[in-house]
Amino acid sequence: MTASTASPASGSVTSRGRIELGHAPMDAIHREFYDCMDALRGPRDRAESLLVLHEHLLRHFAQEEHWMRETAFPACACHAREHEMALDVVAEVRRRHDAGDTEIVDRLAEELPQWFAVHASAMDAALAEYLRTGAMGPAAHAELAT
Repeated sequence: MTASTASPASGSVTSRGRIELGHAPMDAIHREFYDCMDALRGPRDRAESLLVLHEHLLRHFAQEEHWMRETAFPACACHAREHEMALDVVAEVRRRHDAGDTEIVDRLAEELPQWFAVHASAMDAALAEYLRTGAMGPAAHAELAT
């Protein structure tokens, strides 16, 4: 188990610098994101790591957007636009990498985690709090907790 420090607005930050928001399904999806980023910075095939990251983000964001739609989360449109912008960036990085620009992957590996930290601390923290408090009713809350 890793040590963490509390941050009231954004959940907690683990000793590895990973944000946890106290909503188990969301925290699990976020751990997958961090694993994808670790792989992207590792010695694996960059094209394969980019594909895995892109596929993860598609699933990750679709899940969050499902939670937002199902619960009528007030900031759904704004949150979804951030997801769309991130997906556009990853798709462009994949195109540029495939065209021979290998340095673009290094930039993504450096900058995407920074974007994600801000996004998770603000947008995802608000969603996690909304989901945790059960603002959407007990039946929906039970479904989203799994």
